[in-house]
Amino acid sequence: MKSLMCFSNDSPLPDIISLCWRSDISSVSMTNRRLRAIVREEMITKRRKRMGLVEHWFFIFVKSGVWCAFDPYNKAWHNVPLMPEPPSWLRHTGVMTSSPQEIMCVGSELLSCAESPVDTMHKFKALTGTWSLVAGMSNQPAYGYAWAVHEDKIFAAGGCEADRRPLRSAHMYNSETGLWTLIPPMTHARMYCKGAFMDGKFYVVGGKLSHDMPETTSAEVYDPNSKTWSLIHDFLTEDMVTHSYVITIVNKEMHHASPSGEYGSIHKYSPSSGEWLFMGCFPWESLPKTQAYHMAAYRPVRENPFEHLVLILWRLEKSELKRYVDVYASAPNPLLNWILLSSESRDFGRFSQCLAGVMGY
Repeated sequence: MKSLMCFSNDSPLPDIISLCWRSDISSVSMTNRRLRAIVREEMITKRRKRMGLVEHWFFIFVKSGVWCAFDPYNKAWHNVPLMPEPPSWLRHTGVMTSSPQEIMCVGSELLSCAESPVDTMHKFKALTGTWSLVAGMSNQPAYGYAWAVHEDKIFAAGGCEADRRPLRSAHMYNSETGLWTLIPPMTHARMYCKGAFMDGKFYVVGGKLSHDMPETTSAEVYDPNSKTWSLIHDFLTEDMVTHSYVITIVNKEMHHASPSGEYGSIHKYSPSSGEWLFMGCFPWESLPKTQAYHMAAYRPVRENPFEHLVLILWRLEKSELKRYVDVYASAPNPLLNWILLSSESRDFGRFSQCLAGVMGY
């Protein structure tokens, strides 16, 4: 550390700290006031963006405001500072909610809707390890909305009110300003939908047009340049919406995953043909005991933009009366070859299921 302290005021010190592992940045910042200021003023995030360096961590809710994080590069699990005054759906652990909740991640931030005051959110900054209550969406849905990340922005649309009334409203979050703004609403209200950002457009996929209707196979697509929505009929097949599913973007390509059937299935969307191509199955050794799942993407090498597909599986070992989280990764090639990155047993409450997010920078 003495060598770092020898740099003058015009030194590339922020660049040097940016190359440290995220797990070491907290210790580095404790050395003196100047280093703490570099971390606190988010210079690290700005430098990493400029260098094209992305370090993905997986943040997973445990229970009662407790979170943990998995560092896939060093194969280490970390405790996250306790979330102050979590909403009721993050406090109860005895019964699983029937209303799908969401957490959103962009850059090195995690966002989760708060209950009070109205239209506020809990924000966690990974580099500083701090929680805060911030302004949320102006017409914030209770649950069931679609969201996706593009660069420093989150796009969110749909969802429903507490009384299960579906919404058309849509918003955009700018992580540089920390503000949500309204964007034009969708053509149709939709709830329980999925989101993805592909080819410069925000896709709101599937869901229900009303609470008593079956899942739709359609999608609405928002173009930020023209600020208009377009409708795609039969974007998904009937089989793809029959059971639960998730959608994510890996290397700019949309992937769909569902644990239905004997082995589960993962498909990749082909924009040229409008068809979904079969890529492979879930990890067979965990699927029979899987209670919930989350799919995402991460960079195995921080400096290399090529991404791998990630599956986070929650499973119950009845013989041990324990819940585990298994983290698998595979290159997004046909006939997926899953590699177990880590398996962790904690006091995961039932509400932890599917509450996971991946952070970069």
